[in-house]
Amino acid sequence: MINLKMILCPIDLSESSMKALGYAQAVAARYSAMLTVIYILENPYLDIPGGETGAFTFGEIVDLYKEEREETILDFLRKGDAPAVKVDVIFREGVRHEKIVEVAREIKSDMIIMASQTRGSSTLSAGHTTERVVRLSPCPVLSIQVDKDPKKNKKSGYLKDLMDINSTEKRTILLPTDFSECSMLAAEYAISLAKEYKAEILVLHVMERAAEISSILGNDMPGYGAVLVYYEDLLKSAQNQVKEICDIAAEKGVKADQRVISGNPRHEILTVADSKNVDMIVIGTHGRRGLSRLIQGSVAEAIVRHARCSILSIRKPEYKV
Repeated sequence: MINLKMILCPIDLSESSMKALGYAQAVAARYSAMLTVIYILENPYLDIPGGETGAFTFGEIVDLYKEEREETILDFLRKGDAPAVKVDVIFREGVRHEKIVEVAREIKSDMIIMASQTRGSSTLSAGHTTERVVRLSPCPVLSIQVDKDPKKNKKSGYLKDLMDINSTEKRTILLPTDFSECSMLAAEYAISLAKEYKAEILVLHVMERAAEISSILGNDMPGYGAVLVYYEDLLKSAQNQVKEICDIAAEKGVKADQRVISGNPRHEILTVADSKNVDMIVIGTHGRRGLSRLIQGSVAEAIVRHARCSILSIRKPEYKV
């Protein structure tokens, strides 16, 4: 089982970031974790009314600004039947993704929970903040997608916890895997979350198409038949490894289905996620060494950018948790 003791949630008071804060609060309560909320001022002299005059130091500006913002955050966390959690609200000045990663290291965060789209000079730049955090974070990052699917966005207003919309509804976690160390760590998280939230898992492996290999070599090239045999061996190996993950899930009492397909990983993962209406994707952010490592990392970032559900991006923590 995963152990969450410290959760970091960056907010900017936008609607999407406050929804992410609600999820972070629920997860913190479920795991009895400390919740640290960070509000970042990229340029306090412009962000804060009156700050552009230069009449105040940063510390003086924050003192004027902090009390109002902190009270807004605490009021949100105290509303209605929201669960009680230990909360620390902090303010920082600087570039958003840099400060989020910096604070995550300082507090040894076990997970960062943030909205996939937050307020910024543009939706693109706001989305890039999340992608950069995913790329640089010292711990797993849960990016909450609340803006991309109108139906799910409507449901999100009723969420009491990460995937708890209705106890009778089926919940599904998609686990794309390339069998790398990071990918197997993602499997541990997916299985643990599925058990905690009574969800099912769909384990997915995407292979390059045999036809693409054929187009490179040509079917009249020497060794073409050997390539096809090699591809068949890869397919069988992938099916066996996916089954092993499903067997581990079954041992933990989690129902898991398996799927091995060929195609472009980015496209196929998103297609399966949409067709199965999954509630979450759990994916390793770094795959194998060298080029494959770069490819797997870019796949994870593309999923964060385009998926219609929440994504938990897993990398091996830089510190012991």
